Amino acid sequence: MSTHDPPELSLPRGTLPDGTPEPPVHPAVRFSVRNYVFSIGIFVATVLFGLLATTRLGVELLPSFEVPVLAVSTAYPGATPDQVDREVSQRIEAAVSTLGGVTDINATSVSNQSAVVITFADGTDIDAAANSVSQAVAAIRGTLPGGTEAPVVQKFDPNATPILTLALLGGAARAEDVVAYAEDTLVPRLERVPGVADVAVSGAPERQVQVLLDPARLQAYRLTPGRVAGAIQASALDLPAGSMTVSGTTVGFSTRNTPQSLADVERTLVDPASGLRVADVATVRDTSARATSYARVNGQPAVLLSVRKASGTNSVAVADEVTAAMEAQPLPAGYQLTLASDTTTATRATVGDTFKEFLIAIGAVGVIVLLFLGRLNTVFAVILAIPISISAAPLLYSLFGFSFNIVSLLAIIVAIGIVVDDSIVVAENVQRYRDLGYGLLRSVLLGASEVFSAVTAASFSLLAVLIPLSFMPGILGQFFSQFGLGLAAAIALSWLESLLFLTVRMAYARDPQPVGWRQVAGVLAQGPRFLREALAGVRTLSGGLLLALSGAALWVGLDRLTGLDVPAIAALSILLAPVLLTLVRYLLTVLLALLEALTGTLHGLTHRGVTATARAYARSVGGVLRRPWGVMLLAGAFLLSAPLALRTVGFSFVPRSDSGILTADLELPPGTDLARTNALAARLEENLLARPEVRLVQTSVGAGGVLGGTNANAASLTVTLVPRKDRAPIETLTARYARDLAALAAGVPGAEVRVTAQQGGPGGDADLSLALTAPNQALLTERNRALLRLLSADPNIASLESSLSATRQERTFVPDPARLAGTGLTANDVAQALRTYNDGSVAGRLRDGDRSVNIVVRLDPAQVQGGESLLSQTVFAPALGTNVPLASLGTFQTRQAPATLSRLNKAYSARIDLNLVPGGPNAFAYQRELVERARAAGLLTNGVTLGNASSFGAAGLTGDLVFYGPVVLLLAVLLTYLVLGSQFNSFRYPAYLLLPVPLAVVGALWTLSLFGVDLDVITVLGMVILLGLSTKNSILYLEFVTERMRSLPLREALVEAAELRFRPILMTTLTVLVISLPLVLGQGEGAEFRRGLGIVILGGVITSTLLTFFVVPAVFYHFERRRAAPPAPVVLAAGAVPASD
Repeated sequence: MSTHDPPELSLPRGTLPDGTPEPPVHPAVRFSVRNYVFSIGIFVATVLFGLLATTRLGVELLPSFEVPVLAVSTAYPGATPDQVDREVSQRIEAAVSTLGGVTDINATSVSNQSAVVITFADGTDIDAAANSVSQAVAAIRGTLPGGTEAPVVQKFDPNATPILTLALLGGAARAEDVVAYAEDTLVPRLERVPGVADVAVSGAPERQVQVLLDPARLQAYRLTPGRVAGAIQASALDLPAGSMTVSGTTVGFSTRNTPQSLADVERTLVDPASGLRVADVATVRDTSARATSYARVNGQPAVLLSVRKASGTNSVAVADEVTAAMEAQPLPAGYQLTLASDTTTATRATVGDTFKEFLIAIGAVGVIVLLFLGRLNTVFAVILAIPISISAAPLLYSLFGFSFNIVSLLAIIVAIGIVVDDSIVVAENVQRYRDLGYGLLRSVLLGASEVFSAVTAASFSLLAVLIPLSFMPGILGQFFSQFGLGLAAAIALSWLESLLFLTVRMAYARDPQPVGWRQVAGVLAQGPRFLREALAGVRTLSGGLLLALSGAALWVGLDRLTGLDVPAIAALSILLAPVLLTLVRYLLTVLLALLEALTGTLHGLTHRGVTATARAYARSVGGVLRRPWGVMLLAGAFLLSAPLALRTVGFSFVPRSDSGILTADLELPPGTDLARTNALAARLEENLLARPEVRLVQTSVGAGGVLGGTNANAASLTVTLVPRKDRAPIETLTARYARDLAALAAGVPGAEVRVTAQQGGPGGDADLSLALTAPNQALLTERNRALLRLLSADPNIASLESSLSATRQERTFVPDPARLAGTGLTANDVAQALRTYNDGSVAGRLRDGDRSVNIVVRLDPAQVQGGESLLSQTVFAPALGTNVPLASLGTFQTRQAPATLSRLNKAYSARIDLNLVPGGPNAFAYQRELVERARAAGLLTNGVTLGNASSFGAAGLTGDLVFYGPVVLLLAVLLTYLVLGSQFNSFRYPAYLLLPVPLAVVGALWTLSLFGVDLDVITVLGMVILLGLSTKNSILYLEFVTERMRSLPLREALVEAAELRFRPILMTTLTVLVISLPLVLGQGEGAEFRRGLGIVILGGVITSTLLTFFVVPAVFYHFERRRAAPPAPVVLAAGAVPASD
């Protein structure tokens, strides 16, 4: 024992005023109070490390998670979807299908491009899987047709998406000049910003060096297009030639003939024997590729710069730095650089709401503790528990490599309302002992020790429900783990803090003498005393420092407000410093006195009201114990209402939110040319830009194809709205825009406009995405048409779209072998000539400084206006020694073909996206009904299936949530049961303690139904947290009952515990409810994401608290009254009185 130990630490165990023995002082509490320096050092160090971790953590929109998906992308320029599917996709599909752990293979083929998406089982090492896929694809690389580019294997990284997209508008400048400025000036400048990983440029026309062939000259010189292309390709080379050691020095040799200017291309020899050059048969020009799409921002052609941040950096800080650099960058005349999209908006909102919730928690806790306990020192001691406990979360995030994101910050928001409960319980019990007449230090020792077991059980029950979250499989587990671990860390530290550090603060922070309204007048008359103390303060170091600070403040103020010279300001500062110090001290003292007087009055009113209510509640418990069956039947009826509540609550993966972004998709009949689509898109664009609530419209015309493929008859307009407070809700605007834009497009036959609100999160924007599969494309097309007819008659479906709806016109040239005979030409020669004439062939690359530009050999586009003009071109026939028209070698066959060919697990598939009408059936449940209707209609025969389009779509993830959610809840209940059983050394008592859990869940379900909120990933998190919150009150109550049963009959113990535990239960419940209200009522960005969580906590806590007050005593009394042992006789010590300081 230290020589400085207060004597209260060694007092023997006495008796309470009612004759019952004092609770034993817990060794941990005694140790922390005795070794207060050690306790202070430990917790201060923890807070400092937490602050340090906070400054070093990255800030992102989403947590880092690994999706077991790989994509193999292969470019096949000039190929049709059918060719890409047959020659590329199916071969890659076969190569990767033999790999271990593969669950799904989804192949998509569009013009020029193949994508094979491979889904692996949960838990697969995705890096090892990527290596296996790369090896499998490399093994079949030689079997792919000539002209295909090397397949690229990619992993899916949600945080690799750009945090900002900037739009560079060039006004009247040439597109090539705008692109050059973006690439040469803006990209290097932005990539120098700290935290920026790279900047990608898009939306610009591709620069090309075009070699435009002259058909007449080709015919005159008896050349084929392939001959010219081959000459350029053979000439444009850069090859190593080995090395040689000369005089002890190794010298490398190479051959380089890369063209660096248009003149170099023109001088390229086509026929070295005759000296024929490219310039003799073609015109060479530096230009842009033929436009297959248009990109605009607010009606002007734009070049987009996508900014990606480095891993682990603060996305908000990086975005601010990029924005500052953008604003400081001087632009050429007529140029404009604007922000097209910003993904950090939701992150900023979550960070702001976390800080706001922190302030609300401090204010709410302060008011509640002040009203119920009436001591300012206790208020400050309890409030300090919030930042101390919260510091554990960023510390854990730093250790586990997590970041601040919408999930981890949500854990902190929830923790703010929970971590203070333990401190409130301890502080309230300490106050109870002070009210019994004990001194401060003894009250702390006895009060904290008495609730040590209850606080431990309550905290450990919360930890038990959070542990299963970290073991959920798949994406859900990766999302939940950050939430569960962060919240668990804060709760664990709050448990330690309330018992080992709050006790120190309360034991050694003496309360000031209480001030009533009568003492306030005396405080008001203390002005002269403060002035004398200020004048005399110069004799002491602290007084001198205060006078110096006052003088410095006066100096700064007088210097800014007056035009006096320095000597005058110095004199006035010296003379007025004591007056200022006196005034400040006087005002602070008066304000504190008024606050203490007001607090005393309010506390008195609250104390009398709570005491009367507690006594009335105790009497009502006594009445309930006489007829426990009535309460039990009422609780049973409430539980039986759960199926009815579930029937009115929907299921979804993420809550619907107002993202402030709308998408208007325009589709014209197949075959519509790009110019006509662009004209109608421009009219829609103009209509949208005229609306005051529209901030920005980003238009993409002709880029509606899949995997970057073009679709001339489609356009997409992404509309960014002004902040929510300045406009109508997004649901209202969606309906309004859909109506107005459809009317605007009605003048164009066959034009369709769909307007949807972007919801974000996994699964895309469609309510349901289904995959229809069939053994062959013909059967798939037939069943797809029949299914669309079936679904289009459903009044619950607002919009419906199939991937097979987009078609393209294909004209296939079929060479005639009989006509080719004797010409010396092969079918490949004809195909290469057609390709070069129409689309062009890449013959090499021109080096322009740091840029590499494709050299494309083709006919002048002005000479190829259609299929007939293409067939009129000639090709040199070596065997005949003359040129023959292409039309004489074969014919064109015309057909409408799907713009996209998809295969799912080697079966042909079509993706069907549908949205339900507002207020319609729940999407998850309705999917099963749609499948049954399709089966009943005979559409699912002959190997045809209908199911989820993706395991990671909205329906697939919702299915995982529906399956694993109850599993997690049951596992949490089991772990809680085991924890409580260990705490109470009983298998029966945990059952009583868990009674509020089902009642809280049913209450939460009815609250969700009342507010019209679905069960989703966030509300399920709330349900899990509710398990721990709802058991807290029953633990506080029954733990006290079991203690009182040693000296009182069961009935009296239940009634007395009801009265004595009413105040702490009411205080903790009010704290949680007050802090959950901002979640429910929030209107800021991303508020919908947190609203469901607040609703679950609000409804569940109210229900569990009200029913805990009566159901737990009734059930416990009914089943334990025959088992309860008679109370042990209490032997009163003669003259025993409470110990005091």
